[in-house]
Amino acid sequence: MRAALVVTSISRCATAQETLRVQDTVAALRRIGWAVDVLTPSVNPILAATLDADVRVFTVPRVPFLRRVMMFLRGMALSARRDYQVLHGFDEGAGIVRAVDRIAFKRFAYIAEVHNPETVGAVTLERASAVIVPDEDTLARFREPPPMARVSVLPDPHAELADNAFTAAEFASALDGIYTYVLRTHPSMEES
Repeated sequence: MRAALVVTSISRCATAQETLRVQDTVAALRRIGWAVDVLTPSVNPILAATLDADVRVFTVPRVPFLRRVMMFLRGMALSARRDYQVLHGFDEGAGIVRAVDRIAFKRFAYIAEVHNPETVGAVTLERASAVIVPDEDTLARFREPPPMARVSVLPDPHAELADNAFTAAEFASALDGIYTYVLRTHPSMEES
């Protein structure tokens, strides 16, 4: 079974919007057969209660000025113990997965999912295997646009709540397409 590590943002991990998006992403990955671990600064009770029982949630100690470092160290430890094929980071979490990819002994395909462009550095986006944004408005807020060939606009899967949103099945199918592309085009995956 393929495995992914999902890393939430540091500053927005407890917001309802990110909680729903992480929950939807994990559910979609589980639906298409992936094992998923979630790394977050602190446990959000709503997120923890909605995840499948086999989804592992990891946290870091509450040291505010060291949270980014603690998230990175925990990500390194997790990536050393489990054979992840893809690292998926939300906002600042994208920078963390990029750092894990750069320093770990194994090269990973990593996805930067960006909802707040001001929280993600240009180098993180340039090196990402794929960049996901929830809508065209988010894409327009980038100071420097990410490499467009790797950008996917993936709306929230709540068709019952908003016009032009995806259903859960459409969201899972689109995410499957992104993950398939990332695995197919990432150099280290050719060796697997």
